[in-house]
Amino acid sequence: MVHRPADSRLLANLLTQEKEYAKHLATLLDHSNASLASVTAYASSSSPASAHLILTVAGSLSAADDALRHYAAAVDRWRDYLKGLKGLEDEVGNIMRDREILVTRLIKASKPTLHTTHSSSSLPLSPTQSQTSLPFSSTSNAKLVAAQTELQACEAHLAAKESVLAERRAALVREGLAGRCRALAECG
Repeated sequence: MVHRPADSRLLANLLTQEKEYAKHLATLLDHSNASLASVTAYASSSSPASAHLILTVAGSLSAADDALRHYAAAVDRWRDYLKGLKGLEDEVGNIMRDREILVTRLIKASKPTLHTTHSSSSLPLSPTQSQTSLPFSSTSNAKLVAAQTELQACEAHLAAKESVLAERRAALVREGLAGRCRALAECG
């Protein structure tokens, strides 16, 4: 799988805008309730024929408000999907950051380390000294193997999380947006 970091700023911006939108919907519903109460109160002071007509219209307005409430609930569910997706994208971003750290660690572990003595003579090293300066000592090899193992585990974890992220994105469209569109269609 291609490791492409998602720009979480776009999703964060979408979350911010949807939060504002949901807040405005809630405000609209509050004002609508107040307006509906005023219409109903006005009907009580009207003649019986006018009152009946006004209450019928108020019933239609109430049904529209109910549909809008369902739509507002669908927007809230959509926002919950987005929040879950944002959390998962952040998690994948953290794993990718960890992966970069592990790659750097693997590069360092794969470089040979030469242990030279600080002697002023240019004489060749003794046999015991030359063994400690071999490019891959057992300590270096153990670090290299450990770094490779950590990176492989991180790659597997990253692939699994990216798969979950792809599934979550598909579900976001399939369930989140579709539910929101159905609720909007109910509004008429």
